[in-house]
Amino acid sequence: MGLSDSSSVPERSEAVFHAHRFLLRSGLAIGNVFGWIFVFEYFYLLSGNVPRSLATMALLFGFAQFITIVFTPVAAAHLQRGARRSLIWGVVCAGSAFVLLGGTLSGYFSAPLLWGIVGFATLAGMYRALYFVPYRVTQTALRPHEHMRAYLEVIIALMPLFAGLTISSIAFAQGRLLFGASALIILSALPVFWVPDTRERFSWSYVYTFKQLWRRKNYGLVLQSLFEGLQGAALFLVWPLAVFLILEWSYFMLGLVLSVTLLLILLLRRLYAWLLQRFGLENSAAVYTVLAISGWIGRLAAGTPVGVIIADSYAYTTTPERGTRFDPFSFEQVSDRGAFVDEYTALKEIALALGRIMLCAIVFVLVFAFALPVVFAIVLGIAAAASGLAILVARRGAAPAY
Repeated sequence: MGLSDSSSVPERSEAVFHAHRFLLRSGLAIGNVFGWIFVFEYFYLLSGNVPRSLATMALLFGFAQFITIVFTPVAAAHLQRGARRSLIWGVVCAGSAFVLLGGTLSGYFSAPLLWGIVGFATLAGMYRALYFVPYRVTQTALRPHEHMRAYLEVIIALMPLFAGLTISSIAFAQGRLLFGASALIILSALPVFWVPDTRERFSWSYVYTFKQLWRRKNYGLVLQSLFEGLQGAALFLVWPLAVFLILEWSYFMLGLVLSVTLLLILLLRRLYAWLLQRFGLENSAAVYTVLAISGWIGRLAAGTPVGVIIADSYAYTTTPERGTRFDPFSFEQVSDRGAFVDEYTALKEIALALGRIMLCAIVFVLVFAFALPVVFAIVLGIAAAASGLAILVARRGAAPAY
């Protein structure tokens, strides 16, 4: 009897964590991509200038990454007091970010609206710094596509379509949509109270953490994360906006394209894994490099809704499994697949954020020098090069993948 009770504890823990991840990812599937496009559209309505609006959005996204860099060592140090507390506060920051953005765009605040959007970026950056999953407790929960039921993944995949339908059919729907995404995210904090708490060791001081970025032994780890960060900013900031413009500013079509892509990813990933195993290519760095670069080239060539779906489905399906996890369902990028492993996890998160800042700076400069299609082409080309270089660095054993 005692053995049965003890064995049920991990199962219960895994179940509640899956409930948390389902609610959180559902909210992020709505808020992460549509929130930043709402920010772009807001600045476009103010200025009437697409390049200037893109430049401002890139600045704010880069500012969010700066907040992540500043708070990551602090958040990692506080994991010694318990990882569950950090998870809850991270979720609260994410939910509050979308509440603030929704209230700002709905005109609920009398202060200048720009401050509300800056607050949104600040809270989004704090969420990324605080949200560390305790690795020892939730190893199995970090692979939702393998362990969550398929229909839950389908529900998450349909969230962008739901968002697009809502915006296209209801007046002033942006605020309601962001409030709904926030409600799902805040609700996801409730199951966390039943997740066993752990205390993670973080021995580095604040300044010493940043000094580690420049140590020779960490060059490979930092370089790989920088390349991954460049890709992340291109993938979750620039590319969704490019798709939105390709689709002629249609939120419904954007939601439809994103949802169809995510559903295809669910179908194709198992087939892709089987093909790699069938032909013995699981450990081929050359194959992974070619696939990663060609995925970005496919995006560069996409100019229609069908082209976007094909390019994204191919690119996401062939993305290699490594330390940095790209979750297309929640439009999120995290080091060590979202888990806190050790001090180097914090270092990777800082380097990821630095890479994203670098791409934001590149976008900011390019929009004032080139036409918008050229800017998108250059950014996607940079992401393609970064994807290949990241794989080559990782395959040389420069950075561990957990």
